Amino acid sequence: MNIAAFHALNDKSAGFYAAGMSRSLVPRLTRGLPVLRGYGRFAAIAFRARPRLCVSVIVVTVVVTVAPLVSMTAVGLAIGQIPGVIKNGLGSPAGTTALVLIVLVAGLFAVQSAASGLQAALGTALGDRVDFMLQSRLMAAVMTPVGMAHLEDPRNQDLITVGQETFRAWMRPGRLAVSLSTLASSRGVLVGACLILARYRWPLAVLLLAAALWAEDEARRASRRATEHHHGGSPLARRTEYYYQTGVTPAAAKEIRVFGLSGFLLDRFSGTWHLAMGEALAKGSRRALVSTIVLGAVALLTFSWLCADAAAGHVGLGATMVYAQAILTGLSGVSTAAGNRLESEMALGALERYDEAVQVTGAPGVPPGGRRPADGMPAAQIRFGGVSFRYPGAARDALHALDLVIPAGESLAIVGANGAGKTTLVKLLCRMYEPAAGHILIDDTDLTDLDVTSWRGQVAAVFQDYARYELPVRTNIGFGRVDAQEDLPGIQAAGADAGVADAIGRLARGWDTVLAASFEDGGDLSGGEWQKVALARALFALRHGARVLILDEPVANLDARAEAQLYEKFLALTAGVTTIVISHRFSTVRQASSIAVIGEGRVTEQGSHNELMALGGHYAEMFRLQAARFNEELADQRSEP
Repeated sequence: MNIAAFHALNDKSAGFYAAGMSRSLVPRLTRGLPVLRGYGRFAAIAFRARPRLCVSVIVVTVVVTVAPLVSMTAVGLAIGQIPGVIKNGLGSPAGTTALVLIVLVAGLFAVQSAASGLQAALGTALGDRVDFMLQSRLMAAVMTPVGMAHLEDPRNQDLITVGQETFRAWMRPGRLAVSLSTLASSRGVLVGACLILARYRWPLAVLLLAAALWAEDEARRASRRATEHHHGGSPLARRTEYYYQTGVTPAAAKEIRVFGLSGFLLDRFSGTWHLAMGEALAKGSRRALVSTIVLGAVALLTFSWLCADAAAGHVGLGATMVYAQAILTGLSGVSTAAGNRLESEMALGALERYDEAVQVTGAPGVPPGGRRPADGMPAAQIRFGGVSFRYPGAARDALHALDLVIPAGESLAIVGANGAGKTTLVKLLCRMYEPAAGHILIDDTDLTDLDVTSWRGQVAAVFQDYARYELPVRTNIGFGRVDAQEDLPGIQAAGADAGVADAIGRLARGWDTVLAASFEDGGDLSGGEWQKVALARALFALRHGARVLILDEPVANLDARAEAQLYEKFLALTAGVTTIVISHRFSTVRQASSIAVIGEGRVTEQGSHNELMALGGHYAEMFRLQAARFNEELADQRSEP
């Protein structure tokens, strides 16, 4: 993205803030479930995750709530015995009662301390269990759909990444187990304290409770606004995150340094952050301040009234201590609740984003398919008949009425300009997407009638963006047939055929080396060696029954000669396998049995290299242009001293 675009985007965000304060931003979180319903949903999830642990948290929460209320009453009663103890001594009934109450208070203090620690420990354990269950379900939901439209739709990608965002340690849903139990106990303490205070003057108790609940609600609103900011619920928050990610990730690192963008990005990040925080904090800040002042005034009024009544002799010493503690304990409950509001709102927001992500993965996509096994297929051919397909939101078809026949056991090379539909064709064959029109036949069976898992077991593929698993070498290659990973000789043979065995032999633990330098005794490979690991994975799949090989430009970063040599070796190793090769290099594709030229979503030419050259069409023109460039480069290399 150029500088002008950066300025335009940020100026648009700033303008939105300046003018948008008069318009209501309707963030995602405020359109979702009410707070109480969110708490109820979490409780249901927690009970399913670990029922006994959930009950234990509830019991401990009740103890943490009741203990301070009983303790304050016992302290007041004990203090009320002081005049009798002074007059009659510790051996008197008043002294005995005071000692019993003091022991009770000490025991309650010990119980409360132990219960508070246990509340945190049990809540953390329950939260970890909840997060594990949610992450497992999300992984399954993302990986279960037959197709991959839910992963490639730009509208859904932000939600699908909740595994990176929603389950951050400071906003993960499981933290509700601790924060919700703490909120419940603090709210219980507040209500209990006000009930005790109601024995003194119930209007003051009601007034204190109302002021406390108002202050709590304003704290919740402030926490919700902060949550919206952290969850990217506003344009400014998303823009702030974009500037940060652009500056710290490798994608733009070279251009940032070459064009000197670091100062620009830092300035825009700082400016947008301040605007975003202003947006997050400005709304309702006055109400929060007013509610806090009102609560303090009500507490001061109640305490002053109590002191006046005590001084006038209307309230005894013990009762005065009980009511004074009730006021302080109620305020303490409000403070504890306010401190946990942000954490609970963060967790609730994360839970809502989790629900949205699961709903996205459950959206209609590629149907599961039939039950017919695909073992031994294709035996005759693969046929695309009038196949059309358009990506969601695209203006035109990626494939349009495409007809193509791929004979079984032969190699087909597919060429065409970028965006011509080459990779789309392969995705349809792998049933990542469903054709909008037409059909794909495997022998005489429609692809949709085949069992998806069985069909994919017949396919071995190496894509340009092949995966680099931070797992042992043997696992990386064994993923070619996951149920045959114990076949170490087969894995080693595939690695040798792919030309990567020597590189693996130099690693610290050989075939058991984790391919990540961050692990102890781990190691890494060069780009070319990683490519060979991906090729070995496909070869291992072929050793275990796969009959279709797809090579979608997996070695495009090699020079033309090296790529041609590699494909020559690979085609020799896979003779008799139905092979589909996608490449821009004509020195590579000319080795295939047949070549198909795709343009504007259709097959425009098909035949062998010699046949297409004799035809003198688009293929011949592209071949001559590429050959001329290659000869010029070769001449330049020979002329260098």
